[in-house]
Amino acid sequence: MKTVSVDDQPNVSEEIVKLMKEIEPSGTHEGFSDVKKALKYIKENTPDVAWLDIEMPGMSGLEMAMEVKKASPKTNIIFVTGHEEFAYQSFKLHASGFVLKPVTKEALETELDNLRTPVERESKGLMRVQCFGDFEVFDKEGYPVSFKRARSKELLAYMIDRRGALCSANELCGILFEDRAQDYALKKQLRVFMSSLRQDLAKVGSEDILVKGWNAYGVDCTKLDCDYFNFLKGDDYAVNSFLGEYMIQYSWAEMTLGELIMKGDY
Repeated sequence: MKTVSVDDQPNVSEEIVKLMKEIEPSGTHEGFSDVKKALKYIKENTPDVAWLDIEMPGMSGLEMAMEVKKASPKTNIIFVTGHEEFAYQSFKLHASGFVLKPVTKEALETELDNLRTPVERESKGLMRVQCFGDFEVFDKEGYPVSFKRARSKELLAYMIDRRGALCSANELCGILFEDRAQDYALKKQLRVFMSSLRQDLAKVGSEDILVKGWNAYGVDCTKLDCDYFNFLKGDDYAVNSFLGEYMIQYSWAEMTLGELIMKGDY
């Protein structure tokens, strides 16, 4: 995450930068007391979040917000002020949020969890799974995981959709092979796909997410950072990230999509 703080009092912008480094250590966080320098930085770097003091000499934070919107439309603008009466003006500008001084870490985290334009947060040290939109998997370093067989990837997607419940071989064959009559040959093919999946995950040090039962398979949900799981927990970032699409590659995912749409009241 890339953020910028602008306040004519340097100690305020420095405090926000300090707190942001605690919240997102791997991010880039810059502070400015000069509006012109800040605007130049924003135009060149398009930060994810801009913390703007409302009361500044020369150009107010409200005026600066309009310039930021022109230069970097996707930047979330969060106003920072000591006066609550400015809230109405900030919302008229469709700001992402509003923080009162003195700024606290908790207040910043609350705003980051409710951004108007969601931003990918720092990795939790787990394999990350994206279910909203296309189904994609990323290793612990954030790189996409490559699957030798498309069916192996689909197997993983389905087991994630089941949220840790063990899936029988018959159930998985039904998903992969649909209307084909199940026989020994199909179950043998299932074992080939499962073995390939295990090898793919082993290459990125995440083979342990797979769980095996008696002729059944599943995933350990505690070892995954998954937007779908986080949505069900009520995580604000995940909720804001859901735009009505779920594992769009797979027709069997439509039932879960319907449930998510009902939960999100779309």
